[in-house]
Amino acid sequence: MQFRLFVLLSLLFVATLAWAQDGRRIREIEVRGNTRISTVAITSTMRLKVGQTASSAAITRDQDSILNLGFFKKVQIFSKDVGDSETDLLVDVEEYPVVKEILIEGNTVIKTEVIREVVLTHQQLNEIWNNRAAPQIVADVRKLYEDAGYFAEFEQLAPADESPNTLSLKLLEATLGEIRFVGLNRTKESTVRKIMKSKPGEAFNLEQFRQDMTNLFYTNWFEDLRPERKVGESPSVFDFDVTVKEARTAIINAGVALDPQSRIVGTLSATDSNFRGTGQNVGLFLSQATVGGGPSAELGWGNPFYDDHDTSVNFRVFSKVVYNFTGSGLFTNGSASVDDRFDERRTGFSINASRPIGKMHRASLGLLARNAKTIDLSTTNSQNFIQQDGDLVTVQMGYDYNSSTPVAEPVKGEAVQFLVEPGYSNITKIGGTIGQNTELLGQKTFVRSSIEVRKYFSKEPKKKEGEEEEFGVIAPRPVVALRARYGVISGTVPFFEQLFIGGADSLRGYENQRFWGNQSFLATAEYRHPIQRSFNLVGFVDYGGAWGGYGELNNFSQSSKPNFHLGYGAGLAFRTPMGPIRIDFAWNETGGSRTHFSFATSF
Repeated sequence: MQFRLFVLLSLLFVATLAWAQDGRRIREIEVRGNTRISTVAITSTMRLKVGQTASSAAITRDQDSILNLGFFKKVQIFSKDVGDSETDLLVDVEEYPVVKEILIEGNTVIKTEVIREVVLTHQQLNEIWNNRAAPQIVADVRKLYEDAGYFAEFEQLAPADESPNTLSLKLLEATLGEIRFVGLNRTKESTVRKIMKSKPGEAFNLEQFRQDMTNLFYTNWFEDLRPERKVGESPSVFDFDVTVKEARTAIINAGVALDPQSRIVGTLSATDSNFRGTGQNVGLFLSQATVGGGPSAELGWGNPFYDDHDTSVNFRVFSKVVYNFTGSGLFTNGSASVDDRFDERRTGFSINASRPIGKMHRASLGLLARNAKTIDLSTTNSQNFIQQDGDLVTVQMGYDYNSSTPVAEPVKGEAVQFLVEPGYSNITKIGGTIGQNTELLGQKTFVRSSIEVRKYFSKEPKKKEGEEEEFGVIAPRPVVALRARYGVISGTVPFFEQLFIGGADSLRGYENQRFWGNQSFLATAEYRHPIQRSFNLVGFVDYGGAWGGYGELNNFSQSSKPNFHLGYGAGLAFRTPMGPIRIDFAWNETGGSRTHFSFATSF
């Protein structure tokens, strides 16, 4: 009982002393320890003023206010009683040092100069360090990394202990750890890793990793592909398990089809886009049209991983029938009537190799050699056909710049392609419309050159607050795609080696090979709206033409000067195990319509 009374009296005594102190009037406020920050700047942040009554709560509040200026390591306010009713406030501060240099460590993907400029927008040299700048510096540097697809954390952002006048900024960049592929049976893991540009041990780039997943998916080797992040050896290490479901890549096909020239064709093919799990593609294609001409055969092989430098090699050998000027649509309106037939059998081979030069550049070199011989010559007008039997050799030298992503179905970025093709021809027999062009006979040379520019626009989906990061395949989204292409030929070129415009792969709404010449121009705009990952609705406008070539054929009037034409319409694009399929419903400027069917992507 006596102990409890003692405690109660003690508490009452302490409270009385505190009340007595809080009730004292402030006689004077003295600031100590400041050298760069003025006393006025410090006292102006305080609510307590001379003549006011001091309290412990108000003193604590003013300590926090001064500390929040950001210039001080420590702030303490003491009260010193004077007489029975007054007190003096002593404000002790410890300033941060003056920043004379900035030391940035731990960065590998963002240049030091770039980070330094960000820091200097918030903290000038030869000025006292202001701790309030730290959160904004952290946010801005993180944004630099995030805009580039990387992640980074701060280990330190403060004056260095060993060198107080040095602002030390130490970064910890997120790195890619182990990638484990689950479900690979037929495909070799080494083949998969050749496609991936993300390498363990390097700084982790979210955009590049998603591009890798997307490029793997569009190889058509997998029906499904799901990456899942696992806990690494530290929070800054990204480990992944990538679960895949392999697709069937070896296909034998037999059936009846309608080829791009509107002929009924019996087909037989055997292909494998992932031969023995190595990523190589092999294919044998046989066909026979109902109109005759004999069988067509083509054997192809390609290896996108020919060596350790990502060299790609493609080879094909062929003997096929080419049906000239026979249309390129299924259901047409306003098409020219064509009764004449002058088909060709082309026999030869081609080989092409390309190699990357840096991250977005690629050079290619190829060779095409073939012989052409007119077959099934059947005309109602002895001059209304083209015959140019002989040999042709061209060398293809190309250079590509490509920043578009993903590679298979771009949603953003741009691409530029230059192609120069020196050619040699030895025409031994000519006839029909070009029968009077005897300068074609014999050995001739020419150079065919072209440039193509493509641009893709799409709106990046916004990440919802609290939503987890998506590491998988880039989700489909609406895309605006633009393309412009110009070609020019110098020298003496055989008729069918001119530049042609018209048909499914160029100016839609017009017959195949409708316009030709030694110069051509084509511009295309498409809007692609995804319905599903493998199904797009497409709206398009084509504008272009060719000029300066040989004369009229099959009532296809030509122009010696630039004369452009308009085509427009809508289409459907599918991605299937056998490759992309397009159906385009197109109209031309004269009101004619044409439906184009093709096994290919647009661009």
